[in-house]
Amino acid sequence: MMLTDLIEKAKRVLEGNWQGGFTKPAPALYPHQWNWDSGFIAIGYARYNQQRAQQELSTLFRAQWKNGMLPQIVFNPAALGGYFPEPDFWQCERSPNAPEGILTSGITMPPVHAIAARRIYQFAGDRDQAREWLEAIYPKIFALHEYFYRERDPHQEGLVYIRHPWESGLDNSPTWDEPLKAIQIDKSQLPPYERKDLKKGVPASQRPSDEDYDRFVYLVDLFRRLNYDEQAIYSECPFLVQDPLFNSILAQATEDLIEIGKLLGKDTGRLEECYQQTNRALREKLWDPTHGAFDTYDLRAGRLIETETASGFMPLLSGAPTREMAATIYRFLESNSFCTMHNNACFSIPNYNLEGEYLDPANYWRGPVWINTNWLLMQGLKRYGFKQKAMSVREDIIELVRRWGFHEYFDPFKGIGYGTDNFSWTAALFIDAALEKLEEMGGSP
Repeated sequence: MMLTDLIEKAKRVLEGNWQGGFTKPAPALYPHQWNWDSGFIAIGYARYNQQRAQQELSTLFRAQWKNGMLPQIVFNPAALGGYFPEPDFWQCERSPNAPEGILTSGITMPPVHAIAARRIYQFAGDRDQAREWLEAIYPKIFALHEYFYRERDPHQEGLVYIRHPWESGLDNSPTWDEPLKAIQIDKSQLPPYERKDLKKGVPASQRPSDEDYDRFVYLVDLFRRLNYDEQAIYSECPFLVQDPLFNSILAQATEDLIEIGKLLGKDTGRLEECYQQTNRALREKLWDPTHGAFDTYDLRAGRLIETETASGFMPLLSGAPTREMAATIYRFLESNSFCTMHNNACFSIPNYNLEGEYLDPANYWRGPVWINTNWLLMQGLKRYGFKQKAMSVREDIIELVRRWGFHEYFDPFKGIGYGTDNFSWTAALFIDAALEKLEEMGGSP
């Protein structure tokens, strides 16, 4: 199929998932609005539908909490009953910060929104209208960043913590195995729940385990018992980690917010301090030269969690690594562990080391290739001048979709699509990657 035809097919995926004010991630498995999904989806819309791109983020930010937190999920009242956990389980009304009249979850996700907002302006045909939209969205994104540095950076070191694996976006990554196992669970004390993700046609072998879900539910129950009070959660939550992916996205989003602020004539001094501080903290606290990547820091255990996932390369996105660090990262990326450019027996970049102990090529965040993390890493590789590798990643994004469609994630060896099909961020980021390739070829959509 021609690239232009695939782009049109990707647009039809987004159209099929459009809900009138936002785009759901997939037809059945994810029936509501997800936080970072909407950011990635807006990046795709920015290429051909400015109104949709802007509305995607504007709708999401209507659900922003009073303390600035942007929730992981904004629930569609018309679609309740097909997902777990839903509002009756989260009980976010216990918090005085929860938005009135809008149903949300009580956690957040990686803040890709300023990255998306800047690209929306970049590709806008009507810059005056886009600037007017930026004026409205800027203070909301600024408040989100303030929330992170105020509520999630207890040592004021520039690194924010996440308090639930779902906040990372990488729900069952091998990185979370140790801190989750350290949580002692009395199953008799867990609130009753029923998983609904396994009833949507996705095999259990491609999803998080029941043991993971017990701990996911334990943490949600803790948050609601503490009325979503951030200080109380910090004191009692057994899962507090500083993740390189989350913090790299925060740093890059802060850099983009700085550029938006300058465009709008805002004082960006505080943002510039945060950007520099987070990049410095990534280098000084999370860099592990023994395996050439960045690790997650477990605040409860007081040490780094040494796992080899694609998250460890994500500081390339924000410019945190020194040139020497970046060269070390590149050697690790361009190895059999993460699929070299010249290896036709695999696709890059898998989420976990292909030679690692915990590799499961079909299971969610334990080995498959994901389009969103690859898109982000592609930007980081370009930033450091690793153009050939960046273009190789882009080619794999295009080839995976060309062969197997718009799946949620892909087998790193076979390329077969797993999870749900007609997945929105796969379609959206494919549009961006494919149009970038056409532009370089001198073509047009």
